[in-house]
Amino acid sequence: MHQPLTRLLSIGLAITLGGCAHHSTSRNWNGLMGADGEPTYYKETSKVAVNLFIAIPLAGNVSIDGMMRDLTEDIHKESGNNVRVVQGDSENYWYGFPPITWVFTPVITTVSAEYKPHIDTYVVDQKKIRQEQGETNYNPTQW
Repeated sequence: MHQPLTRLLSIGLAITLGGCAHHSTSRNWNGLMGADGEPTYYKETSKVAVNLFIAIPLAGNVSIDGMMRDLTEDIHKESGNNVRVVQGDSENYWYGFPPITWVFTPVITTVSAEYKPHIDTYVVDQKKIRQEQGETNYNPTQW
């Protein structure tokens, strides 16, 4: 009884969250600069989508155009510039819970890039990083 309910809830959650982009940015490079001697940030954008019968898009746009739009839109909001795509990956989980995932197939796509932050953003971020390093409280989520 619980197993079919769990599978249906998982599918419902995947369809509901399909197309949501999740961003993660690395701002702390321990004072090091990018390859050109300028401050550089690293951003990763992941997106979950659902395909119908493994290949037909149902919810979410994980095409390369859609992923680049989401990544560069978030970088643009932070006033970043000079984007260099570092890596892209897409995984189709048709094998997750057969036969259900043969019908509703979760797909997770990730694109990563380096970019130059706006100088004002960089200064504020570095002050915050130095302040956090000076605190003596140990936070296991920051290890």
